[in-house]
Amino acid sequence: MKDRRTLYGFLFIALVLFLIAGTGAMYKGIFRSTVPLTVESSRAGLTLAKGAPVKLRGVVIGKVSGITHADDADGGRVTIDLQIDSASFGDIPQSVTAEIVPPTAFGAKYVQLDPGTGAFLPIAAGDTIRADKVTVEVNTAFQNLTKVLNAAHPAQVNAALTAAAESVDQRGLEIGNLIQQTDRYLTSFNPFLRSLTDDINAGERVATTYAGVRPDLVALASNAGVTSQTLVQEQASLHAFELSLTAFDVTSGTLLHGSGRLLSTTFNLFGPVASVVARYSPELPCLVLGLASANKQVEQAVGGVHPGLSTFTRLVPPRNPYTYSQNLPLIGDTSGPSCYGLPNVTPAEALQPPPALYTGANPYAGPQPTAPQMTLNTLLGLVSGGANLVGGHK
Repeated sequence: MKDRRTLYGFLFIALVLFLIAGTGAMYKGIFRSTVPLTVESSRAGLTLAKGAPVKLRGVVIGKVSGITHADDADGGRVTIDLQIDSASFGDIPQSVTAEIVPPTAFGAKYVQLDPGTGAFLPIAAGDTIRADKVTVEVNTAFQNLTKVLNAAHPAQVNAALTAAAESVDQRGLEIGNLIQQTDRYLTSFNPFLRSLTDDINAGERVATTYAGVRPDLVALASNAGVTSQTLVQEQASLHAFELSLTAFDVTSGTLLHGSGRLLSTTFNLFGPVASVVARYSPELPCLVLGLASANKQVEQAVGGVHPGLSTFTRLVPPRNPYTYSQNLPLIGDTSGPSCYGLPNVTPAEALQPPPALYTGANPYAGPQPTAPQMTLNTLLGLVSGGANLVGGHK
């Protein structure tokens, strides 16, 4: 009986010790499944230690398992190892960032995860998170302030503070007006911030364009330097050219002054001629091209490339002489410029009647002589011409 009670006592003590050990293990997270993550920061601060909590949206989801300080040769960055609970690991996106902050001004720091914005993509185990904010400790601020105070002399600091106090003494109204004017200026300038941003972006593109043409600009500047040196070397020639221009100006002025009325009259008389030439100017190209095309055929009539003249001659009797009031000159032509088939006249175009120009002197108007009459006029014309020729020699 005594041995049984002793056994029960040992079992009870073992059970108590097991409960205490299990509670400690559960508190330390030995039985909890975790996923590792890494945080890189420029520094970790003085109060961040191993075991510090890791929070997401204010809820503890893990703890700090280790802090590693890199050498100055590696940039002096700090690597912070995290252990995240498996149940909460799926709530962390890839866009997450970390902040090392204290709960109070004098409290120990912890790691605060910021999920960020954008589409949710889950983070992978072992990924590295960037720390973009590390709160400065109060003792660090006091340490920096102590260094400043040790470097500054109290008398000089007192004199500077006194001068600053005297500079603002009894100037509250002016300072207030300055603040109000600054506020009005910034208020009026605020609507143009978007335009200013666009101008800055455009300025970047302009700067990029100028950077692309920089070699050409440098070459242009070099050429301008060579040109300026040439102008300096030819300064005497330029001066002589200016004197020549002055003399030419005087001579031309005298000429124009003496002949101004005659030139004006000439230009006035040339105006109608120029207007007619301008009106019929479209005919000039086809006329020149037509002459060039007919030149090959005319060469055969005058011998071509061989010396001599080949021609078919026919005596054409005269037409009826002009009569008064029937063949008076007229200015009634209203036809516009036309090439009439030039430069290459087809057989069908050659058979078309000539254009009516309405000049009043048309030898083809009225009845035309018949073939017998044309033969008789030709023979009589030859006899009359021969008699006149003989009489003239006498």
